Amino acid sequence: MGKVWLGSMKDNHDTAPPSSQPDAPLSQEKWLESASQDQQRSFKDRWVKPLTKNIPKSWKRRLRYWAGYPAYFWKLVSNSVYDFRRFNKWSSADGKQSLREHYRAWIIADYHKIEKALAFSNPRTGFGKVVLLRLMEHTDYYIEQFSVDTSVLCAADVLLAYQDFHETRQAQPALPGLVEKAMAWKQASKTPDKDDGRTGGVIACTRESIHARGKIDLQAFFSSRHSVRQYAPDPIDAGLVDQAVRMAQRTPSVCNRQAPKVYVYLDPEERKQVIRCQKGNAGFGDQATGVLVVTADTRAYFSVGERYQAWIDGGMFAMSLVYALHSLGIGSCCLNWSVEKAADRELRRVTGIPASECVIMMLSIGHLPESFVVAQSHRKPLDSVRIQGRGTPSK
Repeated sequence: MGKVWLGSMKDNHDTAPPSSQPDAPLSQEKWLESASQDQQRSFKDRWVKPLTKNIPKSWKRRLRYWAGYPAYFWKLVSNSVYDFRRFNKWSSADGKQSLREHYRAWIIADYHKIEKALAFSNPRTGFGKVVLLRLMEHTDYYIEQFSVDTSVLCAADVLLAYQDFHETRQAQPALPGLVEKAMAWKQASKTPDKDDGRTGGVIACTRESIHARGKIDLQAFFSSRHSVRQYAPDPIDAGLVDQAVRMAQRTPSVCNRQAPKVYVYLDPEERKQVIRCQKGNAGFGDQATGVLVVTADTRAYFSVGERYQAWIDGGMFAMSLVYALHSLGIGSCCLNWSVEKAADRELRRVTGIPASECVIMMLSIGHLPESFVVAQSHRKPLDSVRIQGRGTPSK
């Protein structure tokens, strides 16, 4: 049997082959594949194009939008439910208080309310009765069920500071027996009193002392910080990271509850596994000699209004950490963690980060090389960021 030339289904089968040298015969599998592709093209040409050629482009865009909307909507809802379940399960916003962290959060929030009021220019005597009663109730239960820790000792010092405030004004505090209660809490501690001064209450300051320690050239400091994507190969000393974290701990948080945490990965193998979970570091992430993961513990929050507070507290802490690293000569690059639930679960599988914590972001870190380049990252005009009163921002 002679060779048969196979044209496409759109070709006229009576047309001769384009070359005097006919193509090699197609196998049955390739012929079926080619025929299937031709049928698909034929369906589009015969039906789709004629039906849509007269539809305006704006309508086509709208149709494509609505065609993809169900998938987008389901993805948004399922990921929102994923976040909701975490907050609902681990916070005490629904009124449940069963975990040690729940009671610790309440203790810190209440003693901080007292010390904040003591820092007013003219506090009212006898203030805070309801807060004091709740603080003592929670602290007594905390000691009974768990143990004495720094939150209890801070609460004791706040009671003593509250008593001192009223004694200096020769006024009666809101409740009697505060000194006795505070001393009982201190005596319940298994750690001997080192007389390092009070850890709760207020600190006397002067404008001169604040200016002397705080007035530095921050303009140059801020403008010299860049997102660094080139690193020297020298390993990072864990002590430097600890120093940066201690500085970042000065970051404000809601009622001083200090929910943020930092997971440190300096081991090369661990570092590689963690940074692979983040998809925005291709081309430089493998050069980093350290990876940090910033989280915030949702067990520190106890109201529905605080459902987003983890990202607020965690984001502020992360920025302080970046500046602290910069002050120590360590380069860093913020690695975004706005991900869907599958990626979040994978990171937790690799790292063991508890489900009670929200992952805020990652940081790739490393020593600076002798010379390198950074992205300019031009900033918006000031008028588009700074809004005066009720004015509208410029575009």
